Amino acid sequence: MNRDVVVAAAIVHQGRLLAARRSYPAAAAGRWELPGGKVDSGEPADHACVREVHEELHCRVRVVRRLPGEQPLGEGLMLHGFECALIDGEPVPSEHDAIRWLAPEELDDVAWLDADRPFLAGLRERLLDGERLPGGNVGGAVRIGATVRRVTGPWTPAVHALLAYLDEAGVDRIPRVLGSDERGREVLTHLPGKAADPDEGLASLPLLHDAMRWLRRYHDVVADFRPDSALPWRNAPLAPTPGEVICHNDFAPYNWTTVDGHLVGVIDWDVAGPGPPIDDVAFAAWNAVPLYRDVGTAQSARRLKLMCEAYGELVPRAVLSTVDRRIGLATERIRAGAAAGDLGMRNLVATGVLDRVAAQSASFRTRLPALAAALGRS
Repeated sequence: MNRDVVVAAAIVHQGRLLAARRSYPAAAAGRWELPGGKVDSGEPADHACVREVHEELHCRVRVVRRLPGEQPLGEGLMLHGFECALIDGEPVPSEHDAIRWLAPEELDDVAWLDADRPFLAGLRERLLDGERLPGGNVGGAVRIGATVRRVTGPWTPAVHALLAYLDEAGVDRIPRVLGSDERGREVLTHLPGKAADPDEGLASLPLLHDAMRWLRRYHDVVADFRPDSALPWRNAPLAPTPGEVICHNDFAPYNWTTVDGHLVGVIDWDVAGPGPPIDDVAFAAWNAVPLYRDVGTAQSARRLKLMCEAYGELVPRAVLSTVDRRIGLATERIRAGAAAGDLGMRNLVATGVLDRVAAQSASFRTRLPALAAALGRS
């Protein structure tokens, strides 16, 4: 018996699956399905999938793969499923009365048509893979809907205690801890905006001002944080000593999310740990002036002064004199972590970061006298 093919589009976007609710016929009304339809005579099934999505949802998709298996629909029809990526437009239903994006934990929240259910187990695993976020040499973070999933380590309870303390204290622009997922990863809220790409140019002066004002607020609040001394931090197992706070330890434009050039989020807290507050400022100066490369003595001095003024009560020359030690400490931590088996630190080493930073530090030292002179006694 010849079997006509019906296609079902499993549209996956940011770690979520699009479900569409049927409004007819009466036997199917109110139940949910993967959008799609019948393949025309002589039409490739994957082409039909793209066409049906455009006709039903007014958006464009790209077929990624054929889903394993096929489901009989009766009357000689056979259902084939295809994973699709959304490439243009927002889905707008025209033949369904509602649509919904479902995270992997939400797939069982709707009443699916029986024919689509066999595809869900494999799709759940695909959704848990998420959408890889930019950067991520250390933690390999992925986005799933409004959440971020990251691998955990012995340091995770300490970081979660810090984030909970900051949230309770009213510090904004930080992720909130939501728990863990079935793969054992931490689940955090996804912050809006886009992290800066160092290759796209210098961070704007308004962004530097926003970031340093936020950092000062953070340091003021975290000064009263008394972490459990039994909880280890990733790069420092001890609690802070007098004069130290729990620093972010990776406060740089690639961990600042922005909207319209202004700071809206501070991400990647996994290397937080004890240190003097000026260390966070020095690390930010290395990456945001940036001092790791030559952008001109006058411009470097001007940007460093602005950062210190925004932070408040900081002498630019003191920050400048801290940079070499702070960057040396960063490389020591990466090397030690990699030697101890920390996969994230091993991933960093594999990128060549140690050799790269060594060369940048050598260049910085040759520029240091001129930078100090440009700062004067400030």
